[in-house]
Amino acid sequence: MIIDLYKDRSLIISMKKRILLVEPNFPYSNRSKNRANEIHKNFAPIGLLKLGAMHKSFGDEVRLVRGNEEFNEFIPDEILITSIFTYWSKYVWEAVEHYRRLFPKTKIKVGGIYVTLHHNTPKFIEKAKKFKIVVYSGVHKEAENFLPDYSLLQGEIDHHITHAMRGCIRRCKFCGTWRIEPELRYKSAEELIKELKEVGKNKVIFFDNNFFANPNIKEILRRLEGLKINGKSVTFESQSGYDGRLLEKDPELAILLKKAKFNNIRIAWDNSLEDHKSIKKQIDYLKKAGYPSKEIYIFMIYNFNIPYEIMLKKLEYCKRWGVQITDCRYRPLSATYDNYKPHAFKKGQKKEDYYIHEEGGWTDEKIRDFRKKVRQQNMEIRYANGNRYDRKMEHWSAIHNTYKFFKLGRPPFLEKIEKSPKLKQRVILLNKLKNYYLKKDLPLLDFSEIKPKELDKKIKELIPA
Repeated sequence: MIIDLYKDRSLIISMKKRILLVEPNFPYSNRSKNRANEIHKNFAPIGLLKLGAMHKSFGDEVRLVRGNEEFNEFIPDEILITSIFTYWSKYVWEAVEHYRRLFPKTKIKVGGIYVTLHHNTPKFIEKAKKFKIVVYSGVHKEAENFLPDYSLLQGEIDHHITHAMRGCIRRCKFCGTWRIEPELRYKSAEELIKELKEVGKNKVIFFDNNFFANPNIKEILRRLEGLKINGKSVTFESQSGYDGRLLEKDPELAILLKKAKFNNIRIAWDNSLEDHKSIKKQIDYLKKAGYPSKEIYIFMIYNFNIPYEIMLKKLEYCKRWGVQITDCRYRPLSATYDNYKPHAFKKGQKKEDYYIHEEGGWTDEKIRDFRKKVRQQNMEIRYANGNRYDRKMEHWSAIHNTYKFFKLGRPPFLEKIEKSPKLKQRVILLNKLKNYYLKKDLPLLDFSEIKPKELDKKIKELIPA
């Protein structure tokens, strides 16, 4: 049936839907439901934001919620629920159960990473029938053509999340990208620049799983160099590690990254210890391009096929090179839960609590010790200037995080703080204020423009009696 946009206007209005977008109550660290930038930047619900933009283009009324909310005034015609890590599946089903109870007859669609990887498993099929949900597997091709609608989030978000390409040329056993995004799709430099100008944000994060694999990558990087939006420079970051093998083939990529203002540089060392010469070469290319060694990160997957003892030798190489480590604990794509507790070091946990790759010789003790050694080594590289790790570094690191929370920049050295009763008291008050604001989920504070003489007075004014 063809609708005349003028004669049948009432019919069009009657066809409009109410769409509820749901991000389950995922256990983000330091999460805040009401502050977009405090939710880990890697986990903004980008798929939902694109779906929201698509439905708004249809004239639908769209609302986004995080967690299990109660409703009186908004009765949805469709509910779209996302999923991410397979081991966070319980939060997806909690959301499904909650919204099915609230809206027994409403169509509920569930998609995302976990759904794509598990929708054909017996347990998933059983639950899908129980809650009468519709499954969407893979990338939503229609929604992919829309820009994320950031206005759906509560609060401003200072960055734009995008892909320069979909899919990956690799077939890593531990990764689901090539299963979720089997089709390789690339943006041209022209398409990307047009998008960034339309969104109008000065910070861009690429979610590409293999950023360098885009055949247009060098043209893209050249076009990103010097890009300004609203009269200000744009900075960039790739959420995933760069494919160092491609960097080795074309070292100019490191120079182009630096010129384009890419920060938080990460390369992956997923394979054997014997690759150390290749990793060193990649680091050297990045250093030659202008990245200090301590600002370069090496992705390492542990609790996998490479034994603990060999992983420690990888740490030794990284320490020698002066680079930091981003460690990634392996959980198989078949895992549907993960109850690992990082602070249960003394008591420990069993393999029933979380996945321990016993085939690779890993144990709970080795997993915790490896993570501990990574943290201490990173602190040495960041703060110690060649000195050995000690507990004071950890203390100063905590103070540094508190200063960052209030946008106060780098704090004084620990020795100076310990010798100054005034600075010690300031740190105590800042921590007290920080804890209060986190507990009450209040808007972020920015002390960057406050003069040092007025800072203590301002802090005391804000701390409740």
